[in-house]
Amino acid sequence: MPSVSPVIIESLRARMERVARRMAIEMARMIPLAEGVDGGSAFSSEVLAACREGVGTLLSLWEESRPPSRSELQQLSRMGGRMASTGVPLDAILRAYRVAALVIWQHVIEVVRNHPEIEAQSVLTAVGPLFDYLDAISVAVSTSYLETREQSRREHDRQYDQFFAEVLGGTADDEMVAKAAAGGTVLDFPYRLVVLAADDTATEATVATAWMALGAHVALYQASVVALVPAQVKISTLQRLLRVAVGAEVVPWEMAVGPVAAQMGDTPAAVRATRAALTVGQILMPEEHLHDASRLHPYLAWLQDLRGLRDFVELTLGPLLAREKVRSTPLRETLEVVLAQPGLSEAARSLHIHRHTLLYRIDRIRQLVGGWDRADDRLRLELALKGYRILQSVSEGGPVTNPAGAGRLTVGGGQ
Repeated sequence: MPSVSPVIIESLRARMERVARRMAIEMARMIPLAEGVDGGSAFSSEVLAACREGVGTLLSLWEESRPPSRSELQQLSRMGGRMASTGVPLDAILRAYRVAALVIWQHVIEVVRNHPEIEAQSVLTAVGPLFDYLDAISVAVSTSYLETREQSRREHDRQYDQFFAEVLGGTADDEMVAKAAAGGTVLDFPYRLVVLAADDTATEATVATAWMALGAHVALYQASVVALVPAQVKISTLQRLLRVAVGAEVVPWEMAVGPVAAQMGDTPAAVRATRAALTVGQILMPEEHLHDASRLHPYLAWLQDLRGLRDFVELTLGPLLAREKVRSTPLRETLEVVLAQPGLSEAARSLHIHRHTLLYRIDRIRQLVGGWDRADDRLRLELALKGYRILQSVSEGGPVTNPAGAGRLTVGGGQ
């Protein structure tokens, strides 16, 4: 393999400091530092040190007629990682390295002009490794830059999720709020709480992207996606943006809309109410995708007093439920349908049974739990039936064991 002219090598070695300083000046001009980043003597010294190191490595490559080693490239790529943390665009960094290579090339041209005895082949031998060296450094710098950016993004996401959890849990203090604001996360109450029945990062990212322009804050929290949405935003707007984001007419997640938190201290209670609304809505209205905490408010307290609810259900429906255990006749389902339908004919059709069969069942039900001709008796039975469904889905002090399958919100974890 042809070698680089010793004259070129020795000339660059003799003028190494001068060339490195010129490279540093040109590179610094090409790198637009972000606001707040110190571009003073420390930064200049760092760039100069990188240039000295780069020239020294190039001299070794020319002398030994070899490509750069992996360890050399890793050493030279540190500047890329440093610049990534300051917000400098990658293309600006790569342009700076190209300018640095041009400075060395100009030095080679100057040496050749002053030493006509240098053969043309020796010049070509110098320029090939120079630009191969530039390409190798560009790849290494880009890799270091992107790895550092990814690490920074992950750390930012971790800090955001931690702060969000502190806010939702009611443990965030003024210092945390100020630190988050300095990092770009500014809370501007009042917010409405929204909870989605999903616990994966893909859903979190979709929701965050869809509602970003509204000023919403979105994160995973206790096995669900929780959002603080500016209070003035309409629920229909949230639904429309989600439909656009997923490209479907029906959003694939159930969602609960909770109360407004006027200030940060109101957030934990609003979170609990919204999560409870999602749980109750999934149980009592599984066919619906949107559950409103204000509509479900009478049922939310049941989740906090399951023992009392169990006593009420047992007192109201106990004989009927006991009868179902020894006989296969679905009396509870029959009662639910009869109370929900406008007439007996509609109830019989819904149950797919003959009207006479329905009348027989109704007679048995009345014997077990009484009639429902009076409004208060009807309401008592309807509430007991709903309470039974909740008890079937929520074991006291434990998680939801919802038969509807995966993706359901879990409760019993404190909030």
